[in-house]
Amino acid sequence: MRQHLYGRHAVRESLRARRRHIHRLLIARGVKPSPVMDEIRQRAQALHIPITEVPRAKLDAVASAHQGVVLEAGRLPTLHPADLLAVARRRDEMPFLLALDHIEDPHNVGALLRTAEVVGVHGILLPDRRAAGITPAVVSASAGAAEHLPIAIVPNLASALQTLQKADIWVVGVEKTPAAQPYHQTDLNLPLALVVGSEGRGLSRRIRRLCDFLIAFPMRGQIESLNASVAGALALYEAWRARQFQA
Repeated sequence: MRQHLYGRHAVRESLRARRRHIHRLLIARGVKPSPVMDEIRQRAQALHIPITEVPRAKLDAVASAHQGVVLEAGRLPTLHPADLLAVARRRDEMPFLLALDHIEDPHNVGALLRTAEVVGVHGILLPDRRAAGITPAVVSASAGAAEHLPIAIVPNLASALQTLQKADIWVVGVEKTPAAQPYHQTDLNLPLALVVGSEGRGLSRRIRRLCDFLIAFPMRGQIESLNASVAGALALYEAWRARQFQA
């Protein structure tokens, strides 16, 4: 099935990653040159991808935030969870994974994938139901980071995490509960799968129970919780800091 990726950063990163089968590049007539647009054209030409100029209204029918460019492409390939561990082995690093427990907002998923890519996460685990998948909206919200990340879509997230635990991966949930440890009093320099819960509901009961431990972030204001993407980003950076910000 074809997808229409939109937005200049999403399109550029898809062309850079070269993980999808790309059918054609659509550019709005009259779009002004810019360094990003020039790079998009050059990469498409180097890959022998057809470039078609179309009326802006045609792109408007695909997405409102297309920024004058749309890439018509196949779906992003996904992996098995064991393949994510293989990525860590190839880099000779301790596994560093991110699991999203039924997060439904594409902007939250995209923001988390963007942070995960920046800090060098080896792979992402997503459930195949009741969650935002790797849609064009998610790719756009991630500024194209999703195109570079190894991603496993699993039918049962809890079972996938239990399998990782059997491979000596620590499963650590991000959740504000009385049982959670303050993030700065934990050591995340571990073979790690961080789990971020859904908007409003947080971690599901089964996921919470199987976590090896939970971490939380101190708060002193009137708001009771952090946005899922913010909490996840803080946890990802804390895990990277524990690894001494390894490049």
